[in-house]
Amino acid sequence: MNKLLVFKPNITLRDLSDPYYYGPFYTSYAFAYEDNDYYYALPGKVKLNALPRTEKKTSRYPTLEDWIKEHFKATDIRLSKHQPGQFYKRMWHPPDYLPRKKLISNPEGFTQSLIVIELLIRKMQELFLTVEPCRKNLFSFGHKIRELLLLACMEVETSWVGILKEHEYTKNRYKTNDYVKLLEPMCLANYELALRWYPNFPSFKPFSCWNVNRPTKSLYWYDAYNATKHDREAHLNRATLLNAVHAVGAVVVMFSAQYGIEQNESLFNIINSAFVIDFEYCPERFYIPFRRENVSSSLEFSEAKYSF
Repeated sequence: MNKLLVFKPNITLRDLSDPYYYGPFYTSYAFAYEDNDYYYALPGKVKLNALPRTEKKTSRYPTLEDWIKEHFKATDIRLSKHQPGQFYKRMWHPPDYLPRKKLISNPEGFTQSLIVIELLIRKMQELFLTVEPCRKNLFSFGHKIRELLLLACMEVETSWVGILKEHEYTKNRYKTNDYVKLLEPMCLANYELALRWYPNFPSFKPFSCWNVNRPTKSLYWYDAYNATKHDREAHLNRATLLNAVHAVGAVVVMFSAQYGIEQNESLFNIINSAFVIDFEYCPERFYIPFRRENVSSSLEFSEAKYSF
């Protein structure tokens, strides 16, 4: 089993005089692994035609850590959560070595998800014609807001179940105790959203409060959905504008966490027209390709099933 190390290279401008080797490593994070007495290093930011730095193991550098400290002045060295060349379908992680199509197990389901997002965003924007999305109206509630909350949360549940099934985690009846298992491996708490055209509506992280000890109550918009779904008469007041918008945002996060954040692709225009998405990277979960000692060999990936 090949361990994959994450590290911060400390490349100086002087080092860049050898751009073939060092230019791509003028980044925040890089990755290294060992295979068959060879060391390999890849930058965390994909560069066009960038090749991995490769060197045969010698007594001068008896360990992988020794090698990256010498050549890249590596600091903040840590073990990756993944092995080199490993990826999980419907769980996106940067950088872009892995083509997005490899993450898609069901092209029809992928397209349907985009259609649902478009419908939800249109419903949300229609709602904004009546209720201005600003701080004063965060706790406004009503039947049309409830409708949006219900539809959005149902779509979030669809994503949760689909991902768990993809990785052979099956139950007769899924609960939030099951869904919350996706929080860490998909870095869901690291997504922050803002309404693009409404600066007076506070930015938000739909999953930042999710807690394995209180998997329903801690997810406030989802808890509100359960309450107003099962007892509208008692809990219509929980179908607030804040909860509905955050639920739509959660749909966007689940889609992005499965298939990636694309700023310049037409398929994602509807998302980008409504939301600004910020993501705090999880370098220890980056997908880094495996490459054998032959310089001409291609970068390799193999699918794995996530063990929850």
